[in-house]
Amino acid sequence: MHDTFLNQNLYESIGGLCKENAIEKITKLVITVHTHSHICEKSIRDHFADRKSKLIGEWTNIVVDKKEIEPLTATIEQIDGEKKE
Repeated sequence: MHDTFLNQNLYESIGGLCKENAIEKITKLVITVHTHSHICEKSIRDHFADRKSKLIGEWTNIVVDKKEIEPLTATIEQIDGEKKE
């Protein structure tokens, strides 16, 4: 259940960062989550797809690193993408 909130927070943070930096499509996303988190590539893809976001798609390489960080947190390590023209 708590990962649902984390997924939503990631969605909002990633969307905000992309808006600030005029990124229209994410080509690579790297995040770090706690080792026991259920956040994974599929959950991120599903969350963005459910909200009909065009930021993430089949063109996006998503890497989820699991490390001993604070539970129920995530760190956005890298966002690469195509800028709006």
